[in-house]
Amino acid sequence: MDEALSLWNKTLDVFKQQISEDDYNELFSEATDVLKEENGYIYVIVPLQFNKFRIETFYNDALNEILKTFTPEHKKFKFITKEEAEKEKEKRKENPLVTPSSSPQHSRVLSPIYTFKNFEVGESNRAAFLYAMKVAETPQKLYNPLYIFGDVGLGKTHLMTAIGHYILDNNIETNIVYVTSQQFAQDYFLATNSKNPSNNIENFYNKYHNADVLLVDDIQFLENKIQTQEEFFKLFDSLVNQNKQVVITSDKPANELKNMMERLKSRFSWGLSVNIKSPDRNLRINILKSKLSTLIKDPSDVPLEVLEEISDYFPNNIRDLEGALRTYVTYCVCMNLPFTKDNIVTALEGILPKQKGDSRDDRNANLIEIVKEEVAKYCHLSVKDLISSSRKQQLAYARHLAMFVLRSEYGIGLDEIGSSFGQRDHSSVSHGVDKIETMLQENNMAKLDVDNIKKAVDKALKK
Repeated sequence: MDEALSLWNKTLDVFKQQISEDDYNELFSEATDVLKEENGYIYVIVPLQFNKFRIETFYNDALNEILKTFTPEHKKFKFITKEEAEKEKEKRKENPLVTPSSSPQHSRVLSPIYTFKNFEVGESNRAAFLYAMKVAETPQKLYNPLYIFGDVGLGKTHLMTAIGHYILDNNIETNIVYVTSQQFAQDYFLATNSKNPSNNIENFYNKYHNADVLLVDDIQFLENKIQTQEEFFKLFDSLVNQNKQVVITSDKPANELKNMMERLKSRFSWGLSVNIKSPDRNLRINILKSKLSTLIKDPSDVPLEVLEEISDYFPNNIRDLEGALRTYVTYCVCMNLPFTKDNIVTALEGILPKQKGDSRDDRNANLIEIVKEEVAKYCHLSVKDLISSSRKQQLAYARHLAMFVLRSEYGIGLDEIGSSFGQRDHSSVSHGVDKIETMLQENNMAKLDVDNIKKAVDKALKK
């Protein structure tokens, strides 16, 4: 707490020089105490709600920028009224056993960098963003659970965490519990497989069943964990029956989860399911522009053509896209090189994908056609046969081979593959990819076929 108060005072000393004396006295003269530090936020007590509103509206960004100069950690200020602070202090007195270090609210950290404010919105994620905002504004009232699914690195965790931050911003007493499904499984295992199981299972229940909002990341990792699924089912029903909000993320729709209890999958479909798709080119470029502002002092130093080039290399994963930009900027700064297109390949050597077109859409469309042609040729079929509705075993196998290569080797999205193979839905594509993955583990011939097709496609791409 002393460190948090020290950071606030240092920030104020600098900020005092940037605003008028009247404004400073009006808003900050009584903001001399810190309630707590948690989840990357320093909670500063201000006398009135109106003061809080004005500080957050007009000065919050400037204060947080100054804070960055005093600490390398990702910390930010939040403001709480005296009335809100007193309520929280009284709550702690009433239940002294629930402390910041042991309560569910503090057992999982919400990353301070994942908020609605810094979530870039485009056509591929607009629906997910709007639904997440609705849930954050009125938890328990509209969509319960909210089930967000999509490929790796598209922003599911970002949206889920943003919901938690928004709710806490508007009601600091809300008990937010964020957990990955792997961590939930581990907590349950430790609670039931220890020297004192009765005491530990009580602590486990206190952590999860007292949640006001439960955020569960990557639910697919509960597949095959039957006992843990049973426990999660009980938790889910308990919270929903108490009108507590549940938000879940997954890499696939609920009905495609494997070895998951049917009644649990059914529960996941009670509320609203929303798909985050791969970002289009404009969204990718906007994401890069936003990321640049955190990497260098003047983002305009990096030309638009550089952002476009990097965007075209990483069309399907925002995490990879941002990582590539960070690597590129760091390389150019450390080597004292200009931010040019020519330096992209050198800076990103080793992480660039094999192919890049003028745009993601053009590149993918061309790649899909080449794969279809090479698979048809290899399997002695026509492309028309390949995309037909026929379910003959030979045709289905060839079709699945093509889908597998497009997905595993080139990272094409499930929806995009499906639309190119007779308007099939993503579940059909996922099923086909899984079939080949299983065959690869059991059959050398399947591995030979995949390898030969990949060589043929690589050769065609080089022409």
